[in-house]
Amino acid sequence: MVSIAMAGLLVAVMHHGRTLRASQALRELPSTARAVLRIDTRALERTAAAKTLVDAFVAKEQLSEIEAMCGLDPLAALSEATVWVRGPEDQPFQSIGLMLRGRAVDAATLAECHRLLVEARGGTIVRLEGPGGPLLASRDRRSAIALVDDKTIVTGSVTTVAEAMAVLRGTAPALIERPRIALLWPHVNAGASVAAVLDPPEHWKSALERVAKLGDEASALQGLQSIALSVPSGSEQTVNLYVDVTNEDLAVKDAALIRAWASSPPDAVEAPWTEVLQSARVQVRERTIMVTLDVSSLSATR
Repeated sequence: MVSIAMAGLLVAVMHHGRTLRASQALRELPSTARAVLRIDTRALERTAAAKTLVDAFVAKEQLSEIEAMCGLDPLAALSEATVWVRGPEDQPFQSIGLMLRGRAVDAATLAECHRLLVEARGGTIVRLEGPGGPLLASRDRRSAIALVDDKTIVTGSVTTVAEAMAVLRGTAPALIERPRIALLWPHVNAGASVAAVLDPPEHWKSALERVAKLGDEASALQGLQSIALSVPSGSEQTVNLYVDVTNEDLAVKDAALIRAWASSPPDAVEAPWTEVLQSARVQVRERTIMVTLDVSSLSATR
């Protein structure tokens, strides 16, 4: 009986640990974030679908510049990269922040790489004292960096970095206070090599609803609240999309329209994205729609 109880306790502790890791960004990032992208670079190495997405959206020139200037492979040097887009309600996508955790390098090496990149663009680095602690920043204040611990840095504009450091020190509200992101993020991020979530502003929701309209039918994104993406670690070719809507009835209706929309994509959608859409498998869980896509056709075109 004791061994059974200990086994049960161990399982509970492991589950709690996974839950904490999955929701870590909600406690580290500011409540002003409207979009979050997290890449687990260790899992990326064994996840073909995630590497396909990174290749499709990240310019090789960006990675090669870092390698040339800093003498390190960005993906091999890092264990994790988290990007967020933040801003006030009237400018929700005002600036971008980046939190990097080193694997093969420490935070000081990452900070030195930041200095080299700024100076390569003709800038210089100065030390500033912010409310959350000291920052290193370019003179124009558009690029700053702060050390979180011996493996982790935060970079972005002076405002973005200062805000993130204030959250980490408990003097500013964290992302967990933004319910539309907090609802989806732990499920999307758990066990993922790549995870992303977007809490779109109202005018974006209207635009997305129009794009997802099929002829005279209602929009397939009617009642949209938030959107997320997840690539399970180890996945060979599948990506999961999540659409959270206002209620369960709308989720069922939207799911049916998404199936129809994906089976016959609009003319504006071109190959290989037509093949990606036509591979869609659609499920509904309460007010969340999950769409599983096969992205193998993206790698075939590169």
